[in-house]
Amino acid sequence: MVTTLYLIRHCEALGNINDTFQGSIDEDITEKGAKQLEKLAERCRELAFDVIYSSPLIRAYKTAQAANKYHCLPIITDKSFEEIDGGEFEGCKWDMLPVLFPDTYGHWKNDFAHFKTKEGESMAEVYKRVSEGTMRVVNENKGKSILIVSHGCAIRNICCFLLGRQLEEIGDCEWVDNTGITCFSFDNELKPSLVFMNDCDHLKGDPDLAPHQMFWRNKNSEK
Repeated sequence: MVTTLYLIRHCEALGNINDTFQGSIDEDITEKGAKQLEKLAERCRELAFDVIYSSPLIRAYKTAQAANKYHCLPIITDKSFEEIDGGEFEGCKWDMLPVLFPDTYGHWKNDFAHFKTKEGESMAEVYKRVSEGTMRVVNENKGKSILIVSHGCAIRNICCFLLGRQLEEIGDCEWVDNTGITCFSFDNELKPSLVFMNDCDHLKGDPDLAPHQMFWRNKNSEK
């Protein structure tokens, strides 16, 4: 009995083009993001989903709605799959973080796994939250095809966990792009195997829909 898990990152949202720390802040999608969702809906038409879970944040939920266009399933919102809470960093431009929070930013960069900003989450807390949430969902849906719509950092932590890596090895895990699709399969013992990662074929052929992620990737390349 094979269980299939699809992970999809939300489409382009305002924080992606404004180069801001977009974690728990609930920013809407962009016009380009809406067009990405049209492509994603057609791509997901050919995939089989039995159950759909989504982060409750609007950029993820709208992405889940698009993925669900031809499936008409109930979308289950689950806070386990929200993005990291950046606390006082939320909504600030990445290049202003060391200026606005020099001490905090330094500690965060040097110990990203365990340090957390004021009123925020540490990466270790995110890793625990999303890994426990993922296995709960998989256990509740054995033998089914599952879709979880989430966020960049959250999905990176899920992949790190499912690939059998410790949090400190998260730097070896690929960042996924907006609307990128990742797939894992689970055997009878719920041992995961990677099928494919960050598939964005649905955006090919339209350079205007390519993900705007280079700034963000460069800022986070060591994490």
